[in-house]
Parts: sequence; C-alpha cells; structure tokens
Amino acid sequence: MRCFPWPRTAWSGACAWLLVCSLWAAGPAGATTAAPPAAASGPPPAFDFVRPPLLHTVRISPSGTHVALLMTGSSGRRVLAVRALADGAETRTLAAYRDGDINRVFWVNDRRLVYDVEQPRVRVEAYGAGTFAVDIDGGEPRRLITYVHEPAGVGSQLHREGMPYNWRVATAHGDGSDEVMAYGLSMKEAEWGTLDEVVWVDTRSGKVRRAAEGLPRHGRAWLMDQQRELRLVQTLHQGRSRLHWRAPGSSTWQVVHDEPELDQGVLQPVHLEGAHTLIVEGRNGRDTSALYALDLKTGRLDPEPLVALAGYDLQVNTQSDRSTRQLVGVHTVASRPVSVWFDEGLAGIQAAVDQARPGRYNSLMCSRCIGAQHFIVHSDADDHAGEYLHYDHTGRELRPLGQLRPWLPPQGRRSFHRVPARDGLVLPVVVTHPPGVAPDAQPARPLPTVLWVHGGPWVRGGDLRWDAEAQFLASRGYRVLEVEFRGSTGLGWRHFQSGWKQWGTAMQDDLADALAWATKAGLSDPGRVCIGGASYGGYAALMSMVRHPGLYRCGISFAGLTDIQLMYDAPRSDASEESKRFSLPVLVGDPKADAELLRAASPLARVAEIRGPVLVAWGQLDGRVPPEHAERFVRAARNAGVAVEMLRYQEVAHGFLDPRKHADFLEQVEAFLQRHLQVPAAAR
Repeated sequence: MRCFPWPRTAWSGACAWLLVCSLWAAGPAGATTAAPPAAASGPPPAFDFVRPPLLHTVRISPSGTHVALLMTGSSGRRVLAVRALADGAETRTLAAYRDGDINRVFWVNDRRLVYDVEQPRVRVEAYGAGTFAVDIDGGEPRRLITYVHEPAGVGSQLHREGMPYNWRVATAHGDGSDEVMAYGLSMKEAEWGTLDEVVWVDTRSGKVRRAAEGLPRHGRAWLMDQQRELRLVQTLHQGRSRLHWRAPGSSTWQVVHDEPELDQGVLQPVHLEGAHTLIVEGRNGRDTSALYALDLKTGRLDPEPLVALAGYDLQVNTQSDRSTRQLVGVHTVASRPVSVWFDEGLAGIQAAVDQARPGRYNSLMCSRCIGAQHFIVHSDADDHAGEYLHYDHTGRELRPLGQLRPWLPPQGRRSFHRVPARDGLVLPVVVTHPPGVAPDAQPARPLPTVLWVHGGPWVRGGDLRWDAEAQFLASRGYRVLEVEFRGSTGLGWRHFQSGWKQWGTAMQDDLADALAWATKAGLSDPGRVCIGGASYGGYAALMSMVRHPGLYRCGISFAGLTDIQLMYDAPRSDASEESKRFSLPVLVGDPKADAELLRAASPLARVAEIRGPVLVAWGQLDGRVPPEHAERFVRAARNAGVAVEMLRYQEVAHGFLDPRKHADFLEQVEAFLQRHLQVPAAAR
C-alpha cells in the first residue's frame, strides 16, 4: 500500500471550509435525478460542462454486498449515500451538509465508513473541514479530525473533537477491525508538510497507537508490508530522494537507495511484496519507466521489468487484494486507460466487461478481488462523461448505477496523433472535434482552432478520455488541440528532460509545430487560431504570442505566470523552499546565473512584442501564481498599446471551486473567441 502525506484536496494553509450544520442535519432522501437530455437547437450551456457530476464516486464494501456513493443532492451539495447491491435495494442518504461537500469515502470494514467533508471555499477557518467515521445505519458517529489549530501531537486517546488540522486519515487496517491509519504532517518551517508521525486509530473507541518509532525526517511517501507494519519511507531533502527500509524484526531504518531527485535512476516505491521485495517504478536504463522488483537486502534491481508500456512511463495506480494484501493489478494511462491484471481470473473478468462495453474505457474496481462476485466498473469514452456500473460475475450481468453527467448528450469525438517536432522529438497530440465531425475521416474543411495548453508543466496532458473544457470549446464549433510538449511527464525521460530550461523557447516551438501539422492536415484554419490555457498553460499562451507573432490571432491566460523571477521572489507564493533551491533552478533556470534567460522567457518583459488581443483572468486568492503576475502584465500591456481584456475573480484561488464562476469564465472565453475568430452562428 502506497501512501502520500501530501493533501489530495486543498487541505493547505491557503484553503478553507466551514461546516455549517452537524453531521446529522436533515438531508435529501437521495440524490437528485436528471431526465435524459432533450434535443436542443444550440449547444449545451457552459454550466452543464462543469457543474458537479450527479454521481461522483462509488466504493464497494470488502464483502462486495454494499456500495458507498458520493452523489450530488437536491441542494447541490455532495452527499454520502449507501445501498445494497441486491436487486430492488434502496439508496439511502447517510450524511449531508447544507454548505459542505463530502469529497472522499472508504470502507473501514463491512459495517463502518470513513469520509472527509469540506466547504468549497478558499480560506481556511476553524472547523472548516473534518473527517468522520460512521456505521452504515448511521450509528456510532465519531469525529476523527477537525480543521482547528491545536498542538500537533496525539496521545493515546483522541480529543473530544478529534485530531487537529495537520492530520489525515490514510487507509483502513483491512483485518475487519475498526482501525484506520492516520498520519501527521510536520509544522516545522524547515519540514513543513512532510511526514511527522503515523498512528493507528480505533474509529469507535478513539484509542491511538503508534505505527512506528523514529521515522526518517522529510518523509513524502511510505509503504506498509502485508502484516500492516510500516517498513519503507521515501524522503526528499536537499534535492535527494532516499528510500529508507526497516527490516522485519529491526527498529533501525537503513537507506537502501539514494539518488538526486531529478535523476533518471530515481525509484518510486509502489508495493511491498513479502519480507524483502519492493516493487518500484523506475527506468533501469530505459527511457520510459516500468515496474521492477528491488531486493531490499542486496539493493539489486531485477533487470527485466514486471510491467512496461511502449512509449509511456507506467505511472501506476495499484490494485491490491484486501484479504491477501497482494498486488493483483495496476491501472495506468497510455493514449487511453490501461489495466494489467496479474491474476488470470481478474484478467478474464476485465475482458468480459470490455466485450460487453466495446468502445469504452472500462476501469474495474474491487476490494477482496480474488474470487470476488461483485465489481464496480467506471466506464467512459472520448465523447461521453462516463458512468458507474455493477458487474455481477456469477450472473455475468452489468447493471447501471448512474451516469456522471446525464444532462449532456454525447459530445465531440477525440483522436490521438503523434507529430514530429522540428528537432525530431515526437509530440503526442489529442484533437477534439466538434459534435458530428468524424475524427478519422478526411476533413471536409479546416476549422477555427483553439490550441489549449495544459498546466504544470511537469504533468501528463491530454489523453482520449472525456475532458470538460475541450468538449465545451468543441461544442462551440472549434477544433481543440492539446499537445504533450517537451517537459511533460509520463512520456519518457528524454521527453521530460528536453524541456529543462526551455520555457519560452523549444517548449513554445513544440506548440507551433503541432499547429503547423494540424494546418497541413486540413484540420485547422491558419487564419483563425487562438491559444490559451491555465497556470503554465496561461504562461505558454502569452509567451507563444511573443515568440511566434502572427501565428495566433488571440491569446487566453487564466492564472498564467508572467514574470519567472516572481516564482522565486513573490512573498505570497506557496512554492516550497525545497523546490526553489533544488528543483526550479534545474527545470526552469537559476534566478541569478540564468537571470537573462528568465527575463527573455517572461511575457511581462516582452509584452510590447505581442500582436493581437489577449484575455487575462485570475483569482484574487491565488497562492500558486499570485495576482501580481496578472496585475503587472495588464498594466504593462495597456502601456504598450496591446489590446488586453481582464477578468478578476474574487474568492478564487489557483482554479475554480465554484462551478458557476468556472462557467462564467468559459462564457467569457466563448465571447472572446467569437469576437476574434468570427465563427458563424451556424457552425456553433
């Protein structure tokens, strides 16, 4: 089991929620329902693409008899519901809040659940989030964590209101007991957000016991063995990644692997198999990463990979059997989702589901997987937002549980391409076509195009799964290009490393090369192209208009960085000192030694070179790219005579939590594109 101490929601010092009613406040009897979409004369409204999904999450119980569901209730808030998988069973709301969303749920055992609730706001306030345990009949509720500032330490018994805000619940023990594992994050300035302590918590009695003593400092991830003993901790400190192992019967932690963080040989821990075998994701001399077995006693890495994908880093999401605690499968993404099962029976079930749902991307989920009868399937497609189904293996029957966005009819198809950059680097490109346009046919005519750039930039970009913003733009008559430019991760070491210190240069050339391909292929009208994106994508849009003047008629930037030096100097930035000292100087440039390089790659310094109108939007509470980036750029653009429009969103950080504000942004983008690309109404 792999655990990460970094918060997966916005449980950071920049985000907050306020619970305004008790757990047991009256809620809806069930989730809302939506009628099938009726035929409409125009495309769906923007809000329909970004409104909360009707069915958000489904988790199957250990025995496979029940499911826990996170659903959007009639109030618009996300509620927790449970139901048996038997025919005719009713769905019953278990927890609902007037002003809070339940964002995560997992099974402690067949009778008990743990869930997180939070209000979708930016600022953290006392009691603004919490983690709770409750029985499936609503009995024996207990608050495990409260968002309140208290001393970080936890004794042998929970306080009346649970652990304070620097604690998280990670996983259930898995032995049928009521225990869960929780971890505390260090609040020391030099170690902020790293692993401080790990404990087992009884969700009924509140009793606490430590899971391990003397943990290595600066921990970022850890693994337990099949006896649920904490055996491995990965640390990151002063630019080095280390794996620390505690052998069975020993209380001493020893370093078994030590590499620079930005090194091709860095190993990522995935799963502990047996007493001395660690399954890792690594390269072992390959360009792309794969799964390998590492002997912890000798430090030897098996030369042959257990699982590998051609052309892609593996980037695994593991599937373990809850009973045996063995790794039974891995889920990953190439151009589309891929599942690899180590058990023949599970591989056969995956094949049966795929045969029953052809043309869909079907992800199989289980708890006690080996020999199980009941499975949950998440099924989506390039033009469909997805649905959850229940697969009964005994009866070989698939039963629908609910669609994520039933109000949306099928949208545009998405196609995958590999495009050579000018230096020969292969760039994966995903194209979203307007509804009704065949993705594989010879284009009848080139269309106005939006080149939408992903953020990060050190993440995977688009694949063939549903994407709300791309589909929204395509529904308005545009072809949408999403490019895996150099520096994007998940595509091999060469692809990643080729982007080092290439902000404003080769990274922008990749986007231009992809557009040149689309124009030559008859997909894009070269006179009607706009470039846009959020975060790094917003930066890329502005910088591309500097580097390639005349190629793009307009640009759109949300939360876009405009002055690279501010990445290092901005007093309100949430970038860690570790990243400023050891990662960013390698990936982007040293603020002193490369000062001229960074200035030349900053849109703020070269704003006068922009030809064409730009739309600049930002959130006033953004801690990742502080508002100074946008505010300085807008002033400089106006002084330089650049046509600039601005959107300032209150109570918005580095992304939209409020779907109505997100929809407003998309509507503003639609109007901006219409003004500058002049798409006829009939095409929309």
